[in-house]
This record gives sequence, C-alpha cells and structure tokens, in this order.
Amino acid sequence: MSQPLFEVRELKKYFHSGRTVTKAVDDVSFDIFPGEVLGVVGESGCGKTTCGRTVVGLYGKDGGQVLYKGQDVHALRGSERAAFCRQVQTIFQDPYSSLDSKNHVCDLIAEGLDVQKLVSSKAERLERVKELMNQVGLNQSGLYRYPHEFSGGMRQRIGIARALAVEPEFILCDEPISALDVSIQAQIINLLMDLREQKGLTYLMISHDLSMVKHVSDRIVVMYLGKIVETCPAAELYENPAHPYTQALISAIPIADPKIERSRERVILTGQVPSPSDRPKGCAFAGRCRYATERCREEEPALREAASGHLAACHLV
Repeated sequence: MSQPLFEVRELKKYFHSGRTVTKAVDDVSFDIFPGEVLGVVGESGCGKTTCGRTVVGLYGKDGGQVLYKGQDVHALRGSERAAFCRQVQTIFQDPYSSLDSKNHVCDLIAEGLDVQKLVSSKAERLERVKELMNQVGLNQSGLYRYPHEFSGGMRQRIGIARALAVEPEFILCDEPISALDVSIQAQIINLLMDLREQKGLTYLMISHDLSMVKHVSDRIVVMYLGKIVETCPAAELYENPAHPYTQALISAIPIADPKIERSRERVILTGQVPSPSDRPKGCAFAGRCRYATERCREEEPALREAASGHLAACHLV
C-alpha cells in the first residue's frame, strides 16, 4: 500500500465555555491514502465535521498530530502554508452561507486563482473560470450573476468549481449534499465521483447519510461522541458491522424491497446521547447498548481488530 497522504494521530479538539470543556474530537487516529474516498459517519454532534476541519487546519488542535506528506499541518507557515492550501481544499455543507453574496460567480470561482497567483492576465483568468464552470455543469451565462440568483444545487456547483480552481489533490467534502433537495443530491455526488476519476482526487467525505457514504467510499470511519468506534472497508462495514452502534445505524437504512423491509430486524436505540462535556465513565455508548455489561460501564474500550483491517471499540469484539 502507498504512503498515506494524511496521517492523523491521537487528534484532540476541545471547545471551552467557562469551566465547561466540550471534547468534540478526542483521541482520534486514522490514515487517508492517495486516490481513496474515506467516509466519516455518525449522528449529528458526534464530532465528524470538527474532526474534518481540524485535519485540514481550519481549526487549531488541542492535542495529537496531523501530518500531510510528512509535514505537520498545524505547524505550517508562510509559503509552506500557502502550498498546503493549494493542495487541500474544502467543499462546505451550506452553499447558501459559504458563498459571499456580494461577489459575482466569476469572482467567487477565481478567488483561489487570485490568491495563489495562478493567472497572469484578466483574459487568462476569465478563460480559466469558464473552463471550471463547464467542468461542473454551470452555464457561462451566469458568470456575472450573484449567488442568490441560483438554486441550491447550482450554488454547490459553484462551490465545487471554486475548490477545483487551484487544482488540489485532496478535498474535504463536509456534508456536501445535506442542504440540497433529494432530487439534486445524486447529481452532485455523481459529479464529485466523475471529478475524482478525471483528476485523481482524494476525498474525506463527511456525512450522516449512510446510504450515500456506502456508495462512494472505499473505507469508512464511524464516530460516536468524539471518538472512533469502528473503521474498515466500506463493503465489510455494511456486511459485518461489529460495533452495536454501527449495527443500529445500518439497521435504520431503508430497503426498497417491502418484503425485506418488513421482515428484517431493526435495532432501536433507547436512552439519550451523553453530553460531550460530561462523558460517562467507561464506554460512552453503554447507556444505549442492548449488550452492555458492567465492564462496559466501568472500562473504556480500545479499538481492537475484529477482522483483518476491521477495527472496533467494543469489549464484546
């Protein structure tokens, strides 16, 4: 296997409010390899977005290390930081708030070109913007229109074009379809997958949509309350989920065949998600787990191997 593009080791990101400390990301470790799509899934509030943004340096860290091609992401400065920002881009969740409403589409897409000084004239700049609009399926007649004049799907295409402008090799996709109509979601995902094939891109795909993540990911990380509870290849996760939390998530995915849907077992979670600022002793999932034992309530489980390349943080594995 090739060397990892990103190496994340014991990453921590905490938020402080008075005496309260919210452990949004707590001791998380994983690798991202060139050309792959790594999916990160979990309920809202599990820390997946904070994890992704800390990995690419949008948030500072409170512990651990993130290496990009062997370089410490959070120690980069000056020209090294600028080079990193060119190689690593982000597509944000909300296409309504992530685009500056005061700028034309042309200027929004060209922002990275200007910052990185990748074009030498206005004519070259305009031609490059037109090429990017064509790549993402935007009509060039919208060059000098404002974001509010576009639908949500079109705005997200503008965001994708802006990310592609500097020719990155890695893109953080932070819930890229959650703010879009269902009818548009498949178009955006298909566009991202086509661009991956054409340009050899690597994605960190953050989502709560397990069906979508299964469709696009090579490997998947499952997070719960700021920690990784399971990670393995995508097909393995859906065929043999090892952690009770993952089993519950997968059982909630609807199946189109009504006969199978009626006959299959659903795992219904009870209890409340603990506060990340007041984590319980032992396994954080124990209060909602149907298999929990006294050991689960007293001792926090470590990630251990359930099968080759398949890790789960559960005492019963």
